[in-house]
Amino acid sequence: MYRKSIVSILAAMALVPSLFAQNEGEDKGTLSSSFETNTTYYFNDEKTGAMAPDMKFGSNNYLKVDYVKGGFSFGTQVELYLPALSGYFPMSLSGQRMARYDYYAGFNSKGWDIRVGSLFEQFGSGLILRTYEDRTLGVNNALKGARVAYTFGDYLTVKGLYGLVRQDFDYNYNTSSSVAAADLSFSISNAAKLDNIDLSVEGSVVNKYESLSGEATSPLTTGYSARLNFGTHGFILKGEYMDRKSDPGFYNANDTSRNRAIQVELGYSGYGFGALATFRQLKNASFQGYRGKTEMFTLINYVPALTQQHTYMLATMNPYSPQADEIGGQVDLFYNFKKGSVIGGKKGMKVHANFSTFYGKYLEVGELSANSSLLFRDLTIDLERWWGKNVKMILYYTWQTFNPNTIGKGNPENPSLLWDSHTVVADVTYKINRKNSLRFEVQHLYTQQDHKGWVAALVEYNLAPRWSVSVQDMWNYGETNTHYINGSVGYSYGKVRAALNAGRFKEGYLCSGGVCRMTPAYTGVNLSLIVMM
Repeated sequence: MYRKSIVSILAAMALVPSLFAQNEGEDKGTLSSSFETNTTYYFNDEKTGAMAPDMKFGSNNYLKVDYVKGGFSFGTQVELYLPALSGYFPMSLSGQRMARYDYYAGFNSKGWDIRVGSLFEQFGSGLILRTYEDRTLGVNNALKGARVAYTFGDYLTVKGLYGLVRQDFDYNYNTSSSVAAADLSFSISNAAKLDNIDLSVEGSVVNKYESLSGEATSPLTTGYSARLNFGTHGFILKGEYMDRKSDPGFYNANDTSRNRAIQVELGYSGYGFGALATFRQLKNASFQGYRGKTEMFTLINYVPALTQQHTYMLATMNPYSPQADEIGGQVDLFYNFKKGSVIGGKKGMKVHANFSTFYGKYLEVGELSANSSLLFRDLTIDLERWWGKNVKMILYYTWQTFNPNTIGKGNPENPSLLWDSHTVVADVTYKINRKNSLRFEVQHLYTQQDHKGWVAALVEYNLAPRWSVSVQDMWNYGETNTHYINGSVGYSYGKVRAALNAGRFKEGYLCSGGVCRMTPAYTGVNLSLIVMM
């Protein structure tokens, strides 16, 4: 079935140029495409308990083709999972060979922006509606329908859309869920010709209809969002309020109260200094396309964690995920010491600090916890400085307090027990010459909970602009005495990017943009290839 779909799509795309460029000298438009594969061969590993799937193989593949001529655009994306890599999609789809495809046709001219087919859209920060693709997470929750937008001058944009919600992997027309939505954005500063001020107001309405045969609750879920954006002379103020009718399901403990969210940002940047403070309160803000689902793949809005987005291995051991009922925020501070100063040196020095904390209730056995408690707290400080022309050093420290009940790993005898950890990182890059460089990382995590102490190290050699080679190890010396050693080779040429990774990889969370998914431990060989055409 899926093979026929793929052949039909590729054949149709092959005809596009001939349909729009028949005569010599005419604008033939632009045809572009890309192919990406992420393929792993798995091995059993007694030391870590990692078990290879039945086929010992996983492969995620994406082919994307776009054609643009004048104000018209056409495109498709074919996804092949042969089967999907471990950890992608619900367990019910594990081990299956699957295909999925998206397509669209669009027109953009004289203020009009029209699109039919697969719809990716975001209203405001996404608290009320966001459909998007993130291949790292395995998310592609595009709606299938139509969107019409019109922009009046440079001050007013209105949008309206209607589309079916994807169910796990495809659209189910028999038990469908659909979304009708509208959005308005009005720039007061542009309309009034105000100088040095950016002031706008925005509003959205979203209505989800889900067929719920035999249920007493209403199939309609309606919500709205109101937003304010203000900026002047380096200061910014943003606010958003979301209110939505209850959408009771397992994913929110069948809560029948109204779902709400409020988010406020206040920031300033200038004279080498930057600060951003964000406050947020959530009350069942996540919005599932289907009430019976619990995974991120069918969410139709976007509620990321407002915390430091760590990239170092040990600092990402226990990332925070937003809870159904939470209140808190974060503060980011930046300062750049000037080049040539005593502290800044020849190339300057960057200093950054972040503090985030959240309190609230977490889901346990399908119900919210009885009492509010600390959910997460993180204090991070890092600095970056060049020593001479060839050596760059980054020093990084983070102190995290994590509530294991948020991931179902709390202590039943002492549910109030939190995990405290301290992580330090030294990251040094040495430029040998214009093309060659070496980078070293040394990390240590100290904690008395979970698996206790860890150390990690990485060595990376870069031969610009083509090659990179690295070897790294994570060692849990505190409890299991397990090493997670792996290496990689990367190659880049023109529009081709390739990487080969092999070794042992720890179970953990893979995060992108403040959203995380659990990935199982595995031992194997992975090939990643991207070709742009």
